[in-house]
Amino acid sequence: MTSANKRHYDQAVEKIPWATQTNAKRYNPAWEPMPPFIDRANGCRLWDLDDKEYIDYRCSLGPIILGHQYPAVENAVQAQMKKGVLFSMASPIELETAEQILRTIGWADQVRFMKTGNDATISCVRLSRSLTGRDHIASVGYHGFHDWFVTAWSHPGVPSGLSQWVHETAYGDISALEKIFEQFGPQIACLIIEPYDWGKDLGQTFVARCRRLCDQYGSLLIFDEILTGFRMAPGGAPSYYGVIPDFSAFAKAMANGYPLSAFAGKKEAMKALEKTILTTTYAGETLSMAACCATLEVMRTEKVHDHLFAMGRRLREGFTEICREFSIPAVMYGLEVGQTIAFTLPEPEAASMHNRFYSLLYQKGVFANVRWFISYSHQPADIDETLDKMRQAMKEL
Repeated sequence: MTSANKRHYDQAVEKIPWATQTNAKRYNPAWEPMPPFIDRANGCRLWDLDDKEYIDYRCSLGPIILGHQYPAVENAVQAQMKKGVLFSMASPIELETAEQILRTIGWADQVRFMKTGNDATISCVRLSRSLTGRDHIASVGYHGFHDWFVTAWSHPGVPSGLSQWVHETAYGDISALEKIFEQFGPQIACLIIEPYDWGKDLGQTFVARCRRLCDQYGSLLIFDEILTGFRMAPGGAPSYYGVIPDFSAFAKAMANGYPLSAFAGKKEAMKALEKTILTTTYAGETLSMAACCATLEVMRTEKVHDHLFAMGRRLREGFTEICREFSIPAVMYGLEVGQTIAFTLPEPEAASMHNRFYSLLYQKGVFANVRWFISYSHQPADIDETLDKMRQAMKEL
């Protein structure tokens, strides 16, 4: 760790657990010289406290889809700031944002705003329980840190009795999911799934089967689109797969980094809000909504997703060629807008090579993680520079 980062880290870790607010942003010494702090960002570039420059592929864990400080977004936020940030009643920009979202996703009638992905997913689950009068939940994928979800893991502070209501299975395991419904079907309020596994694309097959199971047992289908929403396609998973959920939860890419989440559904389903409580003071905060409107407008008027997929393919093809050149047993796989690198070796050799590779990338100015997110600001020259640095790293493995 360099001097400026080290000084700040030593102070921060005394005042802030792990020196960060987000578990996934914890400093990883195995990837030294990974910087624990970012000072500023622009486009697809980052600078740490020592003013070292990086090409960014973490994209703030997924929210940055257009690029840091994207002009259209920042201009919209600054214009709204002159009007005010938070009011004692609803703001007109709430309707503008709702219309923009509903027009983009295409299948829902109404949308309600929240602040985090956790807020959005728990809202969908509560509405489903209210609508069906049932308590059990079937779950596929990761949906946040709330008690209803993490019961499947061992977490101090989470009542163990809650586990009787939540039934988890792996993405793509249709047989296991069918067994859950056979055993608990009449009691299952909803099935909540991440509609894409990022590393395992089963096409429409699994998602369509989830829809049929819910229809068969009278359960509601929730798409957790915290990551997939507005990234895998403008309309998210429903437009990508042609399968319509009862509710969708959104966050991350919808506002290009500004803190906003939402859940959407048909009008009849959203009527459940009349019977249960879901409310938060900051859901009507206007700057994030201005950012969302601007982000979705760029997606509507420009070929954002064509560019994201093209840059992702360029990165994957280049990486594949480099691995072939140096006989490195590694693959880059998954959806082009958020790919993963895996070293195809037995453990612990795979983990050792993985850590060494990422350490070298940080040293050479590539800021990456397990998933490689692409933004609209990544240009061919950025991808090619990244591939040059990958080639240098491969030589040193």
